[in-house]
Amino acid sequence: MSQPGDKSAKQLLDAWRAGDLTARDRLFTELYSELRQISAGLIRSERNLSLSTGDLVNEAVIRLMRVDQIEWADKVHFLALAARAMRRVLIDHARKKRSDKRHHQKVTLVSRLSDGSSDRIEMDVLEKALIRLSVIDEEKAEIVELRYFGGMTLEEIAAIKGVSEATVKRNWRAARAWLLDCLNEAKQDEHRID
Repeated sequence: MSQPGDKSAKQLLDAWRAGDLTARDRLFTELYSELRQISAGLIRSERNLSLSTGDLVNEAVIRLMRVDQIEWADKVHFLALAARAMRRVLIDHARKKRSDKRHHQKVTLVSRLSDGSSDRIEMDVLEKALIRLSVIDEEKAEIVELRYFGGMTLEEIAAIKGVSEATVKRNWRAARAWLLDCLNEAKQDEHRID
Protein backbone atom coordinates (compact mmCIF):
# COMPACT_ATOMS: atom_id res chain seq x y z
CA MET A 1 0.00 0.00 0.00
CA SER A 2 1.23 3.50 -0.70
CA GLN A 3 1.92 5.82 2.19
CA PRO A 4 2.04 9.64 2.24
CA GLY A 5 5.84 9.71 1.91
CA ASP A 6 5.68 7.42 -1.13
CA LYS A 7 4.24 10.16 -3.36
CA SER A 8 6.92 12.61 -2.24
CA ALA A 9 9.60 9.98 -2.83
CA LYS A 10 8.18 9.22 -6.30
CA GLN A 11 8.28 12.94 -7.16
CA LEU A 12 11.89 13.15 -5.95
CA LEU A 13 12.80 10.03 -7.95
CA ASP A 14 11.25 11.54 -11.08
CA ALA A 15 13.01 14.86 -10.50
CA TRP A 16 16.34 13.07 -10.01
CA ARG A 17 15.79 11.14 -13.24
CA ALA A 18 15.23 14.49 -14.96
CA GLY A 19 18.63 15.67 -13.69
CA ASP A 20 17.74 17.49 -10.45
CA LEU A 21 20.62 16.69 -8.08
CA THR A 22 18.98 18.56 -5.21
CA ALA A 23 16.02 16.17 -5.48
CA ARG A 24 18.46 13.25 -5.41
CA ASP A 25 20.06 14.54 -2.22
CA ARG A 26 16.67 15.16 -0.58
CA LEU A 27 15.55 11.68 -1.56
CA PHE A 28 18.50 10.02 0.14
CA THR A 29 17.99 12.21 3.22
CA GLU A 30 14.31 11.27 3.44
CA LEU A 31 14.93 7.57 2.89
CA TYR A 32 18.08 7.28 5.01
CA SER A 33 16.39 5.59 7.99
CA GLU A 34 14.70 3.04 5.71
CA LEU A 35 18.00 2.40 3.93
CA ARG A 36 19.65 1.84 7.33
CA GLN A 37 16.94 -0.69 8.24
CA ILE A 38 17.61 -2.62 5.04
CA SER A 39 21.33 -2.45 5.73
CA ALA A 40 20.88 -3.66 9.30
CA GLY A 41 18.81 -6.57 8.03
CA LEU A 42 21.53 -7.57 5.59
CA ILE A 43 24.41 -7.45 8.06
CA ARG A 44 22.68 -8.27 11.36
CA SER A 45 23.98 -11.84 11.47
CA GLU A 46 27.27 -11.30 9.71
CA ARG A 47 30.48 -12.62 11.14
CA ASN A 48 33.87 -11.10 10.37
CA LEU A 49 32.33 -7.99 8.85
CA SER A 50 34.02 -4.64 9.36
CA LEU A 51 31.25 -2.61 7.69
CA SER A 52 28.71 -0.77 9.81
CA THR A 53 25.12 -0.25 8.68
CA GLY A 54 25.96 3.39 7.95
CA ASP A 55 29.03 2.41 5.91
CA LEU A 56 26.98 -0.03 3.87
CA VAL A 57 24.25 2.56 3.19
CA ASN A 58 26.78 5.22 2.24
CA GLU A 59 28.67 2.93 -0.13
CA ALA A 60 25.42 1.81 -1.79
CA VAL A 61 24.23 5.43 -2.12
CA ILE A 62 27.51 6.40 -3.78
CA ARG A 63 27.08 3.54 -6.26
CA LEU A 64 23.49 4.53 -7.01
CA MET A 65 24.54 8.14 -7.58
CA ARG A 66 27.02 7.00 -10.23
CA VAL A 67 24.38 5.23 -12.30
CA ASP A 68 23.23 7.35 -15.24
CA GLN A 69 20.00 5.56 -16.13
CA ILE A 70 18.03 4.07 -13.27
CA GLU A 71 14.52 2.85 -13.99
CA TRP A 72 12.20 2.55 -11.01
CA ALA A 73 8.48 2.26 -10.56
CA ASP A 74 8.19 3.82 -7.12
CA LYS A 75 9.76 4.13 -3.69
CA VAL A 76 9.49 0.39 -2.95
CA HIS A 77 11.21 -0.47 -6.22
CA PHE A 78 13.92 2.11 -5.53
CA LEU A 79 14.53 0.61 -2.07
CA ALA A 80 14.83 -2.81 -3.70
CA LEU A 81 17.46 -1.41 -6.07
CA ALA A 82 19.25 0.08 -3.07
CA ALA A 83 19.17 -3.33 -1.37
CA ARG A 84 20.69 -4.85 -4.51
CA ALA A 85 23.44 -2.21 -4.43
CA MET A 86 24.09 -3.05 -0.76
CA ARG A 87 24.37 -6.73 -1.64
CA ARG A 88 26.94 -5.87 -4.29
CA VAL A 89 28.89 -3.84 -1.71
CA LEU A 90 28.87 -6.83 0.67
CA ILE A 91 30.05 -9.15 -2.10
CA ASP A 92 32.84 -6.77 -3.15
CA HIS A 93 33.82 -6.37 0.50
CA ALA A 94 33.92 -10.16 0.95
CA ARG A 95 36.09 -10.57 -2.14
CA LYS A 96 38.46 -7.85 -1.00
CA LYS A 97 38.79 -9.42 2.44
CA ARG A 98 39.40 -12.83 0.91
CA SER A 99 42.13 -11.48 -1.33
CA ASP A 100 43.84 -9.79 1.61
CA LYS A 101 46.34 -12.38 2.82
CA ARG A 102 46.31 -11.06 6.40
CA HIS A 103 42.51 -11.32 6.77
CA HIS A 104 41.70 -14.54 4.99
CA GLN A 105 38.23 -15.04 6.48
CA LYS A 106 34.97 -15.99 4.87
CA VAL A 107 32.14 -13.46 4.96
CA THR A 108 28.87 -15.23 5.57
CA LEU A 109 25.25 -14.37 6.00
CA VAL A 110 22.37 -16.20 7.55
CA SER A 111 20.24 -17.88 4.92
CA ARG A 112 16.54 -17.15 5.16
CA LEU A 113 15.82 -19.23 2.08
CA SER A 114 14.68 -22.33 3.90
CA ASP A 115 11.51 -22.47 5.94
CA GLY A 116 13.16 -24.17 8.88
CA SER A 117 16.51 -23.54 10.50
CA SER A 118 18.78 -20.79 9.34
CA ASP A 119 22.12 -21.75 7.83
CA ARG A 120 25.17 -19.60 7.32
CA ILE A 121 26.23 -19.30 3.71
CA GLU A 122 29.12 -17.54 2.09
CA MET A 123 28.25 -14.38 0.19
CA ASP A 124 30.39 -15.55 -2.72
CA VAL A 125 28.59 -18.90 -2.97
CA LEU A 126 25.19 -17.18 -2.91
CA GLU A 127 26.32 -14.69 -5.55
CA LYS A 128 27.47 -17.49 -7.86
CA ALA A 129 24.20 -19.33 -7.35
CA LEU A 130 22.20 -16.18 -8.15
CA ILE A 131 24.25 -15.62 -11.30
CA ARG A 132 23.54 -19.20 -12.39
CA LEU A 133 19.85 -18.74 -11.64
CA SER A 134 19.71 -15.48 -13.59
CA VAL A 135 21.17 -17.26 -16.63
CA ILE A 136 18.51 -19.96 -16.34
CA ASP A 137 15.61 -17.69 -15.34
CA GLU A 138 16.24 -13.98 -14.86
CA GLU A 139 12.70 -13.39 -13.57
CA LYS A 140 13.14 -15.82 -10.68
CA ALA A 141 16.56 -14.40 -9.81
CA GLU A 142 15.10 -10.91 -9.60
CA ILE A 143 12.32 -12.13 -7.32
CA VAL A 144 14.93 -13.64 -5.00
CA GLU A 145 16.84 -10.35 -4.93
CA LEU A 146 13.73 -8.30 -4.22
CA ARG A 147 12.46 -10.70 -1.55
CA TYR A 148 15.68 -11.77 0.12
CA PHE A 149 17.82 -8.66 -0.14
CA GLY A 150 15.16 -6.01 -0.64
CA GLY A 151 12.94 -7.36 2.11
CA MET A 152 9.88 -6.93 -0.08
CA THR A 153 6.64 -8.84 0.35
CA LEU A 154 5.22 -11.01 -2.40
CA GLU A 155 2.46 -8.44 -2.83
CA GLU A 156 4.98 -5.60 -3.34
CA ILE A 157 6.95 -7.67 -5.84
CA ALA A 158 3.77 -8.48 -7.76
CA ALA A 159 2.90 -4.77 -7.93
CA ILE A 160 6.35 -3.85 -9.25
CA LYS A 161 6.43 -6.69 -11.76
CA GLY A 162 2.84 -6.18 -12.88
CA VAL A 163 1.90 -9.83 -12.32
CA SER A 164 -0.37 -11.64 -9.89
CA GLU A 165 0.75 -12.43 -6.38
CA ALA A 166 0.13 -16.12 -7.12
CA THR A 167 2.63 -15.97 -10.00
CA VAL A 168 5.24 -14.32 -7.77
CA LYS A 169 4.61 -16.89 -5.02
CA ARG A 170 5.00 -19.77 -7.49
CA ASN A 171 8.22 -18.29 -8.91
CA TRP A 172 9.56 -17.56 -5.41
CA ARG A 173 8.99 -21.18 -4.33
CA ALA A 174 10.66 -22.54 -7.46
CA ALA A 175 13.61 -20.15 -7.18
CA ARG A 176 14.04 -20.85 -3.47
CA ALA A 177 14.01 -24.61 -4.06
CA TRP A 178 16.52 -24.28 -6.89
CA LEU A 179 18.83 -22.08 -4.80
CA LEU A 180 18.65 -24.41 -1.80
CA ASP A 181 19.64 -27.33 -4.04
CA CYS A 182 22.47 -25.28 -5.51
CA LEU A 183 23.72 -24.19 -2.07
CA ASN A 184 23.51 -27.75 -0.72
CA GLU A 185 25.50 -28.92 -3.74
CA ALA A 186 28.15 -26.27 -3.04
CA LYS A 187 28.29 -27.33 0.62
CA GLN A 188 28.78 -30.99 -0.38
CA ASP A 189 31.51 -30.00 -2.84
CA GLU A 190 33.26 -28.06 -0.08
CA HIS A 191 33.20 -31.10 2.23
CA ARG A 192 34.62 -33.33 -0.53
CA ILE A 193 37.54 -30.93 -0.95
CA ASP A 194 38.24 -30.82 2.81
